[in-house]
Amino acid sequence: MNKYARILIGLLLAVGVTGCRLPLTLAEGSPGVPLPTADPHSTATQTPFIPSPPTATLPPSAYYTPTSSPTPVDPWEGFAAPVEDSATEIPRPHAELEMQDGVMNIVLLGSDERSYSSGYRTDALVIVSLNPQNNTITMLSLPRDLYVYIPGWRMDRVNTAEPRGGFEMLRQTILYNFGIQVDHWARVNFRGFINGIDALGGIDVEVTGYLYDECGGRWYEYRAGTTRHMDGWTAHCYVRMRKNSGDYDRMRRQQEVIQAIFTRVVSLDGLSRVPELYGEFSQIIETDITLDAVLPYVPVAAAVVSGSGTMRSFAVESTMVTAWRVPSSGAAVVLPDRTAIQALVQTAFGP
Repeated sequence: MNKYARILIGLLLAVGVTGCRLPLTLAEGSPGVPLPTADPHSTATQTPFIPSPPTATLPPSAYYTPTSSPTPVDPWEGFAAPVEDSATEIPRPHAELEMQDGVMNIVLLGSDERSYSSGYRTDALVIVSLNPQNNTITMLSLPRDLYVYIPGWRMDRVNTAEPRGGFEMLRQTILYNFGIQVDHWARVNFRGFINGIDALGGIDVEVTGYLYDECGGRWYEYRAGTTRHMDGWTAHCYVRMRKNSGDYDRMRRQQEVIQAIFTRVVSLDGLSRVPELYGEFSQIIETDITLDAVLPYVPVAAAVVSGSGTMRSFAVESTMVTAWRVPSSGAAVVLPDRTAIQALVQTAFGP
């Protein structure tokens, strides 16, 4: 394995373990801008970010109730029919997206699996597309609470598909609702995140917003404009703390950690630690991707590192969904604006 194969694996690790909802770098015209948290110790300065209201927990009365309408006969076409009733109408499948020859699509999963728990859900879901024809790596982040049709089951959160029916059910779910044919999968859990950071010798995170929050009984303070070295546990706390902050701030921190991981992987000297890192990665990441499958795409990673290629990122944003509660369970989900999401998918992955 050469260093660019290692860089590609490191990229998968960076995206998968942080459960990112925002990009390493935002593509021109792509939605989503992370907001900084104001530092109470600093003087007022003009913010370079687009203002946006903080995320709040809505009362039941604030959630949208969809208009009741019957599901058309067999709207699922060639996909598996539901085996349980659904709380909303089942939409028709998204037309499969046409992609260039040689493109490989990977779904990266961040699991909330813990050693003391037998079950898990997919807390983060990112579709990564490697295009060797134009040397691009494209990422699309999906909200875990997106309410979609899961072929062979019912309407439910997208993050329940893989735990219920494995990769095949998730692959069918993505194809049905987004028209994206996924080729491979990779999954990492909380422990894998911590071990991955430690295997890199820690990371140096450039902090862009103020944070004062608690994790594991300890309080942490971070100030904008500083660089903090973090081991696996500290980085784990940094991307997950939200007692004193909201989801927008947490997404900003996740972006910072992705940048730090990628920078660290690229900065490692030659092949000196490849056996050690590859051994660690193979224990951290569960995947059906073989080294033989990855190697043809190594030039794409090399092009991105050298600047001749492009990394583009997109995310399904709050403007593309509507908050809703499932009547039978009271579960808070988000209903997709299918027209807006279809346009986003076409922009991100279309030829």
